[in-house]
Amino acid sequence: MNTKPTISYANQLAILLGLIGVAFIVASLAAAGMWVVLTGKSLFAMEKDMLNPAFANAAKWVQLIAAFIMFFVPAVVFARIVNRKPLEQLGYTSLISGKQFFLVICIALTAMALSGALGTLNEMIPIPASWTAKFKKAEEAYNQQVMTIAKMSNWKEYVFSLVVMALAPAIFEETLFRGAIQRLMHNWLKNMWVAIIITSIIFSLVHLSYYGFLARTALGIILGLIFYYSRNIWLNILAHFFNNAVAVSILYRFGSKGGNPEKAMNDNFPLVYGLIALAVIILLIRLFRKESNFIGANNLPDGSPETIKSNNPFEQ
Repeated sequence: MNTKPTISYANQLAILLGLIGVAFIVASLAAAGMWVVLTGKSLFAMEKDMLNPAFANAAKWVQLIAAFIMFFVPAVVFARIVNRKPLEQLGYTSLISGKQFFLVICIALTAMALSGALGTLNEMIPIPASWTAKFKKAEEAYNQQVMTIAKMSNWKEYVFSLVVMALAPAIFEETLFRGAIQRLMHNWLKNMWVAIIITSIIFSLVHLSYYGFLARTALGIILGLIFYYSRNIWLNILAHFFNNAVAVSILYRFGSKGGNPEKAMNDNFPLVYGLIALAVIILLIRLFRKESNFIGANNLPDGSPETIKSNNPFEQ
């Protein structure tokens, strides 16, 4: 049964945006301080030094702490303000079936083909030459930074990279975007698709990549559907982690075999691959929704559709 929130949704959004703004400032200061402590280098040369492979581990630690403060902290604080059970508010529940786990892995794997095709489509969109030059320059700078952070000489560095570049972003970003923003948008606007699409666009814009915009937006929509149907943020974290972990593993394999890891960054696929992947994802999402409804029905006092709906956190 829907109830009027103690804090209006407009005010909730203002609170969340304020927390994110404060977190961004704190994260920037913390990152700068940590960089000086770990490297002994000047802050004025930090942007340039972060591209130096010699400081790869320091860059990883800085990224880890900054992401934690920017994404995870404001989401948890916000959830605590609007709910006495913040983890429950964000979708942290232990209820997962083996079939859900398997379907999420299949969805994440298929989404890679869709993302590759959307990357190709993104490049086909006509834009002014001056924009193209700026976007490509930004993309090259981003790829160079990723290559520096992804420097892995042994299995220990590989595991550390998995934590920093795959696991941590999956936990921190999903907690904020799906657990906090998407849920707030849905509660406020009462429209699943609008909430998911708005959140997905924000999710993509935050990554500051024009050529990855469509792919990340699509990934955000897929993650949004997983969260909406399962009400379980752990499944989102699993899908997000799997997506990132595959990329990190490919980079490690290329580097350890003496190849050029930069080639692994070029993962665009023909558009037809995307059409096939989209059809498969739609089928998998339907199976996932069915399994999630089954799990919900069998773990509620009353298995009726009305009871399931009233216990859906998106409907509160």
